[in-house]
Amino acid sequence: MELIEGIVLKQMNYKESSKIIYVYTSHGLVSVLVHGSNKLKSPYLNLVRIFSHVKLYVSGSELKTLRDGEVLNYHSDISLDIVKYTYSLHLMEVIYYFSQHEHDHEKLFQFILKIIDKIIENPIFDIYIMMAELKLLYLLGVQPLLKHCVFCDSKEGLNFSVEDGGMICSEHRTKSRYNSATMHLLLSLYYYDLSDPIELDYDQQDVVELRRLIDEYYEYHLNYRSRSRKSLRDLIGY
Repeated sequence: MELIEGIVLKQMNYKESSKIIYVYTSHGLVSVLVHGSNKLKSPYLNLVRIFSHVKLYVSGSELKTLRDGEVLNYHSDISLDIVKYTYSLHLMEVIYYFSQHEHDHEKLFQFILKIIDKIIENPIFDIYIMMAELKLLYLLGVQPLLKHCVFCDSKEGLNFSVEDGGMICSEHRTKSRYNSATMHLLLSLYYYDLSDPIELDYDQQDVVELRRLIDEYYEYHLNYRSRSRKSLRDLIGY
């Protein structure tokens, strides 16, 4: 018997009464078959829900089978707000998509637990979703160059280029697409330290522009598109 702890990222029905859950742990993604979890009297109704932080006793190799388990935190507040739920589901989809990538799963797992807490605690939560996506780029090895121009060492008049993977100085770019406030928000979230929180100054239009930037960066450098991104576009209109 093996003990695992993780966050339920995804679930799918298996036969009539069971589910397979995909749990992100400090070692990566684990698939677990939970027999009878679709039954109304099942003790595992909450355990298979997306966002649940769970501790599981499992057996088996690739597709593990649940023997016993408990929910450490339901994170049920997320599902009470449709906007918060959609944003959070998007983040779970991103983590799931890249869960097979070889990176520091322990660091990401602990960080995502903190991000989920921030999402629940704060009425303005969308910046934490984008913060997680930006920091994930570092773990995936495609982080943007932000401290100086990607073509030279200049730090003057920097603006962001998705195609070039970072900041471009005024000498090397043909036009400025993003305003200084959006650039400030990008830098603030990328370098933000959750253990030393500071107040962020931004407006909603900066959030919309940064959301578009992140989507385009993931699509261009990682060829990543998702259904949840379309839902976000419908929600915030970009």
